[in-house]
Amino acid sequence: MRRTCVIGAGPSGLAAGKVLASRGVPFDCFEAGSGIGGLWRYGNDNGMSGVYASLHANVSKESMSFSSLAMPDTYPVFPHHSQVLAYLEEYAASSGLHRRITFGTEVTSVRPRDGGGWEVAVRRRGVTDGETRRYTDVVVANGHHWDPRLPEPAVPGADGFEGTVVHSHDYRTPGPYRDRRVLVIGMGNSACEIAAEISRTAARTFLSARDTTHIFPKMLLGRPADHLAASPLSDLPRFLKEPALRLLLRLTRGAPSRYGLPEPARGPLACHPSSSDELLVQLARGAVTPKPGVSSFGPGTAVFTDGTREPVDAVLYATGYRISFPFLDPSLFAADPDGRTELYLRTVPPRIPGLYFMGLAQPSGAAFPLLEPQARWIAELIEGVAALPSPADMERAVERERRRHRRSYVSTYRHGIETDFRACLRALRRERRTGRRRARAVAPAPEPSAAEPASAAGPV
Repeated sequence: MRRTCVIGAGPSGLAAGKVLASRGVPFDCFEAGSGIGGLWRYGNDNGMSGVYASLHANVSKESMSFSSLAMPDTYPVFPHHSQVLAYLEEYAASSGLHRRITFGTEVTSVRPRDGGGWEVAVRRRGVTDGETRRYTDVVVANGHHWDPRLPEPAVPGADGFEGTVVHSHDYRTPGPYRDRRVLVIGMGNSACEIAAEISRTAARTFLSARDTTHIFPKMLLGRPADHLAASPLSDLPRFLKEPALRLLLRLTRGAPSRYGLPEPARGPLACHPSSSDELLVQLARGAVTPKPGVSSFGPGTAVFTDGTREPVDAVLYATGYRISFPFLDPSLFAADPDGRTELYLRTVPPRIPGLYFMGLAQPSGAAFPLLEPQARWIAELIEGVAALPSPADMERAVERERRRHRRSYVSTYRHGIETDFRACLRALRRERRTGRRRARAVAPAPEPSAAEPASAAGPV
């Protein structure tokens, strides 16, 4: 009998569980923490949440909702992390998922079995001995915002810096930075929002980035900016979208130079958008000082690539996360050094039957709406309702996608799994239709009933 293992009870694992449960597919879900929500559970005791106290979603509630459950009308446009968690609790409760999840249990190993299927080793938190279970399929949904990534190689002199050094994963409140000179490194959403928050009480706040990115206001023309990613306008050819978006940003936000920022070298579609109204205000006020990349550290100083030097008491690295699967042998599957994954439609490793990955597509808007369609496809593959292309065809498709990705996005680790929301959704829908036709084409002919002569199956 087929049985599936789902690893993780964050948004991806919950979407997988909801779909599998609705289709009657037997599964077990293991979650290292004591509650659902993944990174959205503040202070999650699985140690994997980097949510800080004041964090609000940087995409709107409409864009963030699962396709089967809208966020409440009473929520603000950009909900607080506690509201997102409450929404996920409701989502899980609506499908009775809590009783299907084994909490406080870590998956320590996932290994293929000779002849097919998987051996999954699990261990209760705080217990030395574990147990091994057998499954026909495994859905990996452990997230990709939990394993902090620091600059590689390390900045010269970093070991000799005498101030406080943390990654944004461990940032919770601005209190420890009051009246201090703080350097925030990075220019993603976390870097922008944390720098803005710290700057209200810090003595000085510097924001360092090797490459300046486009800072989007959260609202454009009275609507959440992320609505653009799911609008028909996103289907325009790139050569039209790019200048149109540049013009829209210039009209609504003004030139980057007005905030002391250099003009980004790349267009707004080549990078994952950073969205922070507060940072723009703090830059305009002079509370945040933009700086180029860090070239070296002294005991209490940072030297930048433009030759300037600043006294610094604390460094906060907002430099993103590694894509990690600690329960998989890297020789079986791992993200490459560029942060990319060899997955067909960001889901299926072409030559590893029965292994699926959820949530490894990073669209410019919210990822939640992609999760249920992805989970439905996985469920159809598990049930045999849909069939995959040949491994060779999948590998060719992965390589074609890699070439398109190189042409579309900046080549950095952060953008390794970047994707276009609408294009990804269309590809999933198309593959589900094609996969169902493949499955029907290879399905065996029905056996004649006992009451019929064999010739009734068709002419000889």
